[in-house]
Amino acid sequence: MEFKFTPHAIEEMQERGIPLQVIMAILNTPEQIIEEQKNRQAYQSDVNINGQPYIVRLIVEADGTVVTVYRTSKVKKYRGD
Repeated sequence: MEFKFTPHAIEEMQERGIPLQVIMAILNTPEQIIEEQKNRQAYQSDVNINGQPYIVRLIVEADGTVVTVYRTSKVKKYRGD
């Protein structure tokens, strides 16, 4: 699938300090894909950013549009462990 980014997603990547190579790695080989809403999925993976563990989540529409990007340290909440 070819992915495209909304201006909001690009802004969030920059503001939250999530490198593009991390985003592309998650899009190509996510650790999990979770159904979020109708026609939207969350692609997520565990990532270390600046030595800190996070889950990076990408909200992706069915057509491959990445609508937002964020990182969270709430691993249990999003991993379900």
